[in-house]
Amino acid sequence: MSAIAVLHRRIDTNSDEADGPPEAPVRQRRLCTIVRVEGELDATVADDFHAALGQAVTTSARAVVIDLRPTRFLSIGSAQALVAAKQSAAACGVDLRMVSGRREIERVLDVTGLRPLFRYYPSVQAALEA
Repeated sequence: MSAIAVLHRRIDTNSDEADGPPEAPVRQRRLCTIVRVEGELDATVADDFHAALGQAVTTSARAVVIDLRPTRFLSIGSAQALVAAKQSAAACGVDLRMVSGRREIERVLDVTGLRPLFRYYPSVQAALEA
């Protein structure tokens, strides 16, 4: 059984305003979207995965984090959905980030040549804070 979730998160960051005094930090709220996949990304859910990625890219103001840590299998069709999402994100000016960890998924990313297309992070929190 597989589950695909699209989560929208507001991230608060502190930064010094260029025109203001350094002791007055500015709180910026930025929208990031997380696409988390649990289970198997096979042919039965490839279309849902593609749709979820498309929705995430078009509704995110800043970045989309794809969390594949709980994913046990990644099909070629789902790998193609990642490529399409990367192209859409680039066209929309959205940063696409990947969190992956399972050896099986890492192998598919290597074999399909997808690894160089994405920035990888050790955790969702690290990807959100980048």
